[in-house]
Amino acid sequence: MHNSLRRTVLTLLLASFAAGCANMGKTPQAPADHAKKPVSSKQQQRMLNEGYSMLYTDAGKFDFSELILYVKVESEATHEVVTAVAKVGGQLKKDLERISKDHPGVRIDLNPLPEMENRKRAAIARDRARYFAPVIGHGGREYERTVLIGYANGLNHERHLCQVMAEAEPDARLKKFLLDSEKHYDDLYDRVTALLEKDYFKDPNGKTRD
Repeated sequence: MHNSLRRTVLTLLLASFAAGCANMGKTPQAPADHAKKPVSSKQQQRMLNEGYSMLYTDAGKFDFSELILYVKVESEATHEVVTAVAKVGGQLKKDLERISKDHPGVRIDLNPLPEMENRKRAAIARDRARYFAPVIGHGGREYERTVLIGYANGLNHERHLCQVMAEAEPDARLKKFLLDSEKHYDDLYDRVTALLEKDYFKDPNGKTRD
């Protein structure tokens, strides 16, 4: 692989990992929490569009995630998980592009994050780039474990985002789309965490693996 393509692959992957880690431990506030401060329909649509834009951006990163297999050789189980994540991300991205055309009020091109949040994520990505860098970076089981933890963090963020958006979305068809997307991310999250638990954290006897 040419160096330029390798750098592109790493940048895309690390950005998705950074998004997951940056939100680790943070559960998005459900729109119902705003019941005491009613928002206008225009404000609500703006918040939803920020959510749709985040879903679209992150789905695009997951879509490219299968290219990680060209950076370093992975186990068959990790290969299957990465491929599944990429497939769901690619389909979600296409669905959101279609929805933005069919529903004029839906936007997927916003950048809702504050400037300092964007800078923080960029800093995390640079730090992770040093970890994954060819030759001086890590490999083997340690590498796979880090990749899977990154996916778990990112998928956990996406499934909660879909959940709170579905609670706020008044359109029945869009609400169903969000609930279906949440289910897809739920399934992937469970699959990734199960693999981590089985092959990277504990053996069948419950002993912690190295």
